[in-house]
Amino acid sequence: MKRKFRVRLRLIYLFFVLLLGCFCILDCKNPFKTRSSPPPKFSEGTWETPALPEIVIQNLLNAYNEKVIGNFIQCLYDSFRFSAPEDSIDAVNQGRTDLFEDWDRSVEISVTTSIFNTSRQNPDSLSYLLSFHLTPPVPDDLGDTLAVLSRDYELLILDSKVTPPETTWAKGTATFKMIQTSLNWWSIYLWTDIPAVTGEDDWADFKARFRQ
Repeated sequence: MKRKFRVRLRLIYLFFVLLLGCFCILDCKNPFKTRSSPPPKFSEGTWETPALPEIVIQNLLNAYNEKVIGNFIQCLYDSFRFSAPEDSIDAVNQGRTDLFEDWDRSVEISVTTSIFNTSRQNPDSLSYLLSFHLTPPVPDDLGDTLAVLSRDYELLILDSKVTPPETTWAKGTATFKMIQTSLNWWSIYLWTDIPAVTGEDDWADFKARFRQ
């Protein structure tokens, strides 16, 4: 009789142990579940991996309008250069020979950072909106590792620092020569800008205002 009682007591004990174990398992996370990557601490702006040259153009446009310098920098190749032939001639004639000289990646980043910061910190004094025409002036030249894309653009600039406030349309054609990097990303190594009408405002004129 005592033996049966002990067996029954052990069974009851075992039952409660198993029941407690089930509750612990249900309450805990699955230890065998694969961990997902933690979400980024922050994300800013619109960005797509530049697997195609056309995506670089869209990333550049988004970065400029959203004023996200990190995204803008990723569009530029290490040996980037900016050239504005007609504006350079005008600058020389005005005695400002250095305005467009040696415009490399560091100058482009410095100039664009200044534009973004000014517009972000003082939107009431300076604001702008950039747009590219849907149809390119010439067909895109796409190679295996090199590409040339031209885009007609319009840059609407509202400058309230002057009296009375000025609204300017800067229009022209930007030509982007690109190279495919070791990551199979595309980036711009040469950016050439010409005005839509000789002597009128273009993107290069706007950028040059912020060169220190």
